Amino acid sequence: MNTSEIEKRFADILAPVAEENGCRLVKTEYVKESGNWFLRGYIEKPEGDVSINDCTMISRIISKKLDKEDFIDEAYTMEICSPGFME
Repeated sequence: MNTSEIEKRFADILAPVAEENGCRLVKTEYVKESGNWFLRGYIEKPEGDVSINDCTMISRIISKKLDKEDFIDEAYTMEICSPGFME
């Protein structure tokens, strides 16, 4: 599975969870940085800033779903972030 397929599958899992929790998925990425893979989902809220609690709650839900789906072969770190952190 290539990186764009992984990003798409991650988005398909993350988007409904984000919406159920009052957020919207902005972007997903699967990138290798300094020899390590990162799977990132960027979320936002219509009414303002995404809190660390929003990211933590969604991250915990998504982590369980990713463990169940198990579609990524490499070891990776999953992060749920605010778009304010995008470079």
